[in-house]
Amino acid sequence: MLEIIFFTSSPIKLAHARYLCRDYDVQITGFREKTFGANYTEPRIYDREQLIEESYQDALQRWQKASSTNENRLFFIEDTSVTIDALSTERETPGLDVKYWMAETDFSTLDSQLKSQENNRRATVRSDVVLHLSPDLRSTTQDRNYLCFTSSIVGCIVDKEQIFDTNPMYPWLDNKTFNKWFVPDGCSQPISMLPITEAYQHDFRALAFHNMLAFLERHKKISHRTEPVIQKHLEIGEPLFIICGPSCAGKTTLAEYLAEHYGYYHIEASDFMYLSYYQRHGVASSVNIGDFAEQALLDQPEIVADQILRNIQENKARAVVVTGFRSPLEVDWFQRYYMDGYPIVVVYVAADAALRFDRSVIRQRDDEAANRERFNQRDAQQAAMGLEELEKRFELNQLENNGSLEHFFNGFETRYVQSQQRSYMADNAGYLTAGKLESLILLTLLDKWSSQEYFTTTEIAHLLNQSLDGKPKSKNNVSRYFNQRFYPYFEIKLIDGKRKYRLSNTGYGKARILRSA
Repeated sequence: MLEIIFFTSSPIKLAHARYLCRDYDVQITGFREKTFGANYTEPRIYDREQLIEESYQDALQRWQKASSTNENRLFFIEDTSVTIDALSTERETPGLDVKYWMAETDFSTLDSQLKSQENNRRATVRSDVVLHLSPDLRSTTQDRNYLCFTSSIVGCIVDKEQIFDTNPMYPWLDNKTFNKWFVPDGCSQPISMLPITEAYQHDFRALAFHNMLAFLERHKKISHRTEPVIQKHLEIGEPLFIICGPSCAGKTTLAEYLAEHYGYYHIEASDFMYLSYYQRHGVASSVNIGDFAEQALLDQPEIVADQILRNIQENKARAVVVTGFRSPLEVDWFQRYYMDGYPIVVVYVAADAALRFDRSVIRQRDDEAANRERFNQRDAQQAAMGLEELEKRFELNQLENNGSLEHFFNGFETRYVQSQQRSYMADNAGYLTAGKLESLILLTLLDKWSSQEYFTTTEIAHLLNQSLDGKPKSKNNVSRYFNQRFYPYFEIKLIDGKRKYRLSNTGYGKARILRSA
């Protein structure tokens, strides 16, 4: 898969780019994810050609300083501009300055300006995507260093500002940028309020990205995405367990039992939902994770299952238990692509609602509902995601957890683990792959698991070095690891404006396997 670096400091633009490239076998990586450097400097000037040239040269210098000697790698930058006809008497207004203009302009002021100009509300939104060319591509373009792909959409500014929330799944359809005021021709609402299928038809960046991808496809750099690779070579004695059920029913408890007694790698689906959320919204977003998850499973039901499958493949995991799927479509997708003829066992864990709420109070987890009303609301939201349908579908696979843990575990083993499999499963659980630094970080935080504390990257580096006999690891290396990208292995919490980390359930599952290897 070809990796292309996108110079942007905006997680929203990065998420938008990944969406527009979703049909191609290409990985779009943010520059800050790939390096520990700053994004390129975009000069505040109003000549488009000059802006593109200076922005490209600045990005190129940073790229050459940060990247490897592989000259065939690619990167791109993107610039958005807006032209409001009534205000563009001397030059495009706000033009290339739209980001700053939006910060300084409210709707009432804009509305008054337009009405003073015969209420001409016509506007155009434009995108310029600048692709850095590798040497082999330059030979096809008369030795040009880059190509610029452009697209635009025309429409009108709304007559009345509307109040709505940013789309949780597609955050570029937001209530902050010019999208909240812009109604494309042929539409009756601002583009930010349109369903994604309609919004995509009027996406001002879409054609520019399409033309860039078509150029790369013509020159055999990329191809259309194929079906996910089906997992093979799983030993018949190692069933993969998918454990579903409502909050605090006992899913994680059962998964940890499998990890402890049979060496299973525990993967928690919600850790990958958070990963998708962070990739689109960052850490400090006001968008509710529950609302994001609900829409994500409606629009893209494989969003978590696909990431879990890839994680299993990357880690070369042989014995896996997955907890937390909420939708039947997730299970269907995973069953289709995980294997062909090898055992997947779906277990639905049930428990009385009052007992589950009592467990949530005892846990005192950060993400638990604080009172019964909120707990019931979360139950209802998860049921709407598809959990209620899962319960009906796997009624015969239901395992109740209303008594003691011993009774719960014995019930599971009696039903799902054949006696001849028990020693086989425990003896054949494979170790997982991980980079050296990642292993050290996971194992360091594993020692702090019981405290449930969060740590800054500086604190993690200090803890890590306390456990090393050899050369200490640089704090910058640890910070670089966390700043380059988000991972499903860590929970993140903002404390006094600082990001702090601890192991997620998936991170705990991986760290346990690494320690036992």
